[in-house]
Amino acid sequence: MAEEKQSLIQTTKNALVVVREAMIIIIVLLLFLSPSLINETMIKAGFTKASFFGGTIEWEKQLKESRAQVEKANQDLAGVQEKFVQVATELESIRETAPPDEKARIDNLTKEIRISSAKTEAIQSELSLTIEKQDNILQDIRQLPARQVRKPSR
Repeated sequence: MAEEKQSLIQTTKNALVVVREAMIIIIVLLLFLSPSLINETMIKAGFTKASFFGGTIEWEKQLKESRAQVEKANQDLAGVQEKFVQVATELESIRETAPPDEKARIDNLTKEIRISSAKTEAIQSELSLTIEKQDNILQDIRQLPARQVRKPSR
């Protein structure tokens, strides 16, 4: 009876070792076969940095790149905004010398430009808020110690 109990314990230990090793192999295969899935899962879990088998992955870099893209879009919109003002000013100048039947068309165009200008201004405000939020997130990331994923110990 004692031998059967000992055998059962040994079989259970062996089974757990096999399961553990299989899980490690599956994780390693997932890292190689589907790194984007692992990346998304890690980001959702709140990891900003990880160390896998001596290599380091940093998601903070992706946030910085995203912030740079938003900043560029905001600058591009500022250029568009300036162009709207120039065109509206030029249309007003043309309106002064235009025949009466063309003035209504010019007024409509000027109105459309001002509406578009207001929309780009609102988008610029939203982009500025997004940049502020990204800066706050980056600041929070820098203040937290990096969580690291380590290779399981045996």
